[in-house]
Amino acid sequence: MASCPAGALPVGPTIGAESLIIITGLIGIFFALFLHRRVAAVRLDVAQVEEEDETMMMSVKEAGQNQTFEQNERLRELYAAISNGANSFLFSEYKLCTVFVVFLAGVIVGLVSWSSGRETAIFTATSFVVGALTSMLSGYIGMRVAVFSNARCTVGAVKPAPHGWTESFNTAFRAGGVMGFSLCGLALLCLYALVVFLAPSFSWGTTAGAMKLFDCIAGFGLGGSAVAMFGRVGGGIYTKA
Repeated sequence: MASCPAGALPVGPTIGAESLIIITGLIGIFFALFLHRRVAAVRLDVAQVEEEDETMMMSVKEAGQNQTFEQNERLRELYAAISNGANSFLFSEYKLCTVFVVFLAGVIVGLVSWSSGRETAIFTATSFVVGALTSMLSGYIGMRVAVFSNARCTVGAVKPAPHGWTESFNTAFRAGGVMGFSLCGLALLCLYALVVFLAPSFSWGTTAGAMKLFDCIAGFGLGGSAVAMFGRVGGGIYTKA
């Protein structure tokens, strides 16, 4: 390893690491979009079961022509009600989260300024806000995908076993993958962008500068975790209610 001045970090090629971060984040987002298209391919129409399954077609005909229409109307009615309720919940929760984030960002600026200086405090608060916004966006995506997929799981479950169970599980699994891959890809790209944005303000080539930078970056995790706490607790209460 090449020698370097005392207190400095050995500098090596970073293009490969940066490319890996960006490519990995984009792969996660594009794969999430692919899974979302698979979920969206399931129509909110139990009549498609008639076209695919002869046994179900016979049972529907025996029950009467109006049964499928009534099922579709009820399915869409419940889907619209749950979707409106989820939007109202998110709007109310994120108003509260916004107040909390602004207040806590001010507290962070005050406390960190007292111990490490005003510049470090502002950068830490900025990281906190970016982490909180990333978590809010991830929570919105998760809620919308969950609502979007619930009704489509029901369409698959209309089919007789074991095909109905399989299709419902696959739809639910893909919907969970949308949340998981989009969250990881989004968080990775946002964190990378934050590091790139803040790095020029620090002596990146020194150990002390790098440690100071990542002390500020720690605010990103705090912001994301704080908003996730609201989503986990509030969302759990909402779904149980």
